[in-house]
Amino acid sequence: MIINVFPSLQLIAYARIAQGILYTIDLGRLKCTFLEGELGDTEFIQLIAKKISEIVLPTYCSTFSRLTAARRKPEDVLIVHLPNEVKQQLRVTVIALGLEIKQWFESHRFIVIGDNYDLRNKLSWFSFGVIDRLKTARNFIRDEDIEVGKRFHLACEYCFEDDVKMLWRNMSTHEGSDVERQLLRTRSTELWFDTLLLNIPRNWDKILLNERRNFFYGIYLGMRSVFALLRGPAMRYQCIYFALGSGVVHHYDLYSCICLLNSAELNYMLTRLPTSEFCELLTTFLQWPFQLMFIDIVNDLKRHINKDIFHDGATCILCYKLGMEFYDHVYIGIFKRFWNLFSAKYEDDFKKEGKLYTLANMYCISRKIMMQENIGI
Repeated sequence: MIINVFPSLQLIAYARIAQGILYTIDLGRLKCTFLEGELGDTEFIQLIAKKISEIVLPTYCSTFSRLTAARRKPEDVLIVHLPNEVKQQLRVTVIALGLEIKQWFESHRFIVIGDNYDLRNKLSWFSFGVIDRLKTARNFIRDEDIEVGKRFHLACEYCFEDDVKMLWRNMSTHEGSDVERQLLRTRSTELWFDTLLLNIPRNWDKILLNERRNFFYGIYLGMRSVFALLRGPAMRYQCIYFALGSGVVHHYDLYSCICLLNSAELNYMLTRLPTSEFCELLTTFLQWPFQLMFIDIVNDLKRHINKDIFHDGATCILCYKLGMEFYDHVYIGIFKRFWNLFSAKYEDDFKKEGKLYTLANMYCISRKIMMQENIGI
C-alpha cells in the first residue's frame, strides 16, 4: 500500500492564500467560536466569504505592440474578481486551515494560556495546509520569554530528549521543584523524571508490556518523535493501536508513522486492528488534505473492509463531512465512489438505517444530476 501524499501545485497555492487570509483575522477567535454554535459559524464564515470576495486580480486588455511601446496607463488596468469555483475552493481551504488551528489550540491548552505568544510567527506549516507540530513546538521551546516550566512541559510532551535535558540543566533548584510538583503525572513524565533524577538512560524499546497503554496514551503529541525509535512490528503496532484508540492523535502524525512501516509491519497491523480502530484509521484519510487520496487508500484496503467498517465510513462522510455545507462539493464525489465500491455487498444491510440510507441515495442521485448537467445530457 502506497500512501505518500503528493499535493498539487494548485492545492499548495490555495493553502498559501488561505493562510494569508486567516492571518488577517484574530487567531484567538478560533479557540472558542470557530464552528461551535450557529452564531460562531455564521459570523466566521461570513467574514471569510467577505475577505475572499474582496480579492481582485489586476489584468490588462491583450494587445500586441513593439517592445519599445510606452507602459500602460493605470486606467487601462481591469479589475477582475475571482471566478466562483475558485472562491468556493478557497473558502473550503480557509475553513480547513481554521479547523487545523483550532485543533492545535485544543491539543495545547496546557501551554497556550495567554494571547501573547505571537502565534502567527510560531506556527510552522507544511505547504499543503497542515501545521508541522514538531517544528511549531520547537519554536515555543526556544522562546526564552516563555517560562521555563511550560517549555519543559512541552519538550516532555513531544519527547524531545535533548531539549528536556537542556531545560532541566538550566533550571534553578526552585524552578525544578515547581516543575516536579506542578507537572501532570503520566507514565511518560514519570519515565522522564527517572531519566533526569536517577540518571537512568531512556530506552524506548524497554517499555514494559503492561504499561504501554498508559505510556502511548500519554505521548500522542510526541508520537512522530518516538515512532522511528521503536523496533519490531509488535511495538509499532501497539503504538498505532493505542493512538487510534485515544481518538486525539493528529491525523498527520498518524500518517507519518504509518509511512515508516515496512510491508511486513503494515500487514501485521492491518490483520490485527479491531474494527473500531480500523474505522478510525480509515476515516483519518477523510481529513484535510488526505481526502484527495481516500479512494486510493480504500482500494488498497478493500479486502480488509467489512460491513461494519463500510457502515462507519459511510456514516462519517454523510454525517460529519457532507453535514457541513461548505464541504459538500468536495465529499459528494468521494461518497459516490466509496458507495459504489461496496453497495452491491452491503447496501441491503445499510437500508436498515432508514433516514441515513435515504440521505445516501439522495447524494448519489444528486451526483448523477450534476454529472448530467456538466456533460449537457
